[in-house]
Amino acid sequence: MDEPMPGLAGTEMRRVTFPDGMHGVIAVTVGLSQDEADLIAAQVWAEIPAE
Repeated sequence: MDEPMPGLAGTEMRRVTFPDGMHGVIAVTVGLSQDEADLIAAQVWAEIPAE
């Protein structure tokens, strides 16, 4: 797994996998587990309106 990249104070950029299998990068609180980061990504993905 790639190491988290530094972000704004108190955050880091984390590579995540969305429910459709796509990958992305999101800003999360420093120290958040990868499972929690993937859960946040899934929640964001679910809120995106269908085209």
